[in-house]
Amino acid sequence: MELKMEANAELKNNNRLVHYLFKKEERVHKLIISLLLLSLIAGVETTLLLYSADQKGMNVLNGMSISEIGATSFAINTIVMGALGLLVTFIIQILIVCLLFLVLKERPVNIKGICQAVINAGICIVIGSGVNAIIALLVKSKETTFTSLSLLVHDKNSILHTFMAEFELFYIVSLILFSYSLEKLALIKRRNAWIITIVIALVSLVFHMLTVASGTYLK
Repeated sequence: MELKMEANAELKNNNRLVHYLFKKEERVHKLIISLLLLSLIAGVETTLLLYSADQKGMNVLNGMSISEIGATSFAINTIVMGALGLLVTFIIQILIVCLLFLVLKERPVNIKGICQAVINAGICIVIGSGVNAIIALLVKSKETTFTSLSLLVHDKNSILHTFMAEFELFYIVSLILFSYSLEKLALIKRRNAWIITIVIALVSLVFHMLTVASGTYLK
């Protein structure tokens, strides 16, 4: 009896999560608040990752230390940097998806559904970043991503390391959720939803590799 009650409670919680992710939102301001909130959380996670990397001797602050920058300035700058980085990524992703909708002749363009799909994928990415930030604080390894295949590559400065970092558990889940959300919330054909998802993933891969190569992004 007790096991049955626990199973029912778990099922109810799962249903709430599904309802939250796939409920069509009519109010634009709630979507905007969600984007801003996720971006702010990402900013805090960026601060934790950079702090951890600095404590391990990784050169992520252009040769300066937190003590030289000042703890307050470091926190403010990194939070803003991380938050703006994810927010700009959200905006670019929404614009690209809208363009792909037109290319694939999916009209009218369901902007609210697209925003919700981006938010759903963003939730996965933020959760993954949080998990990696916590692990980075607890272990001594000079890594910033512990849930990707990059752990199998010993040369941290190689292109292969950067490429393998794209095969990250939470990111892959976010792509699956993104495609499913486009289908259910933006009312797009399943085939086209996967085409858009693959294009977004390829654009992300190229952008990630370019920014890592330029030294402006953590591997």
